[in-house]
Amino acid sequence: MIITCPACQTRYQVDDAAVGEGRRVRCASCGNVWSYSPDAAAIQEAIAEVTGTAATTAPTMEPTTAAPSQVVLERPRPPGELRADTQAPGGPTAVGRPPVEVQLPAAANRRRARVATLVLGLVVGIVLVIGLLRREQIMTQWPETAPVYAAVRLGDPVVAGLEVTVKPTRTTDSLVINGDIVNSAEVTRRVPRLRVSLRDGNKIELDARVLDPPVASLAPGATAHFDTTFEHPSITATGVAVTFAAQ
Repeated sequence: MIITCPACQTRYQVDDAAVGEGRRVRCASCGNVWSYSPDAAAIQEAIAEVTGTAATTAPTMEPTTAAPSQVVLERPRPPGELRADTQAPGGPTAVGRPPVEVQLPAAANRRRARVATLVLGLVVGIVLVIGLLRREQIMTQWPETAPVYAAVRLGDPVVAGLEVTVKPTRTTDSLVINGDIVNSAEVTRRVPRLRVSLRDGNKIELDARVLDPPVASLAPGATAHFDTTFEHPSITATGVAVTFAAQ
């Protein structure tokens, strides 16, 4: 049957069994409450025929929970819209909230795992690059790492075969360092910068400086000369150490 609200003329299509011999009904559109009877249903059908409104175009009633003596008429609602009868008639209008996207804990955990993996990969990459570029200094300071580099064919440092000899000469107010670099390898070697330091009897470094290489590279068996002067060196300086500076 079709029931029309006498207050706002909203039409509803309901099942006969929902109202029986007579029930009180409430309009979900305007909140109007009135008594319904089969006679009123007949009048409603006549009005529908006169107005030419097909019963199939009327909205269907959505199941709802109501008191036994009252039927609440309700139109189909779009997703997210609140029920019109959630508040008493005449009260404030209920406004539907937009849907809120909630991230599941599993998705958040997967995102954190991906970030942690990326950070770990970055740290490992940095360590590998440092270990590759500083392998000469690392193998010199920690000889036990040499087999590791040899296993990955990185045990042959770029200065392998380069030998340095020095001859210090002290004057009244300076210390002159003369030295030679010899390439005893069977291949041409690139010559890195030199680090010259003055040390006391306990091998404590007192002063140091970095020198540019005298030549860019040395052929097998070739020699390159370098020299530097320390003005007014410490009187406790008794030794000179020359190493290849970090690249």
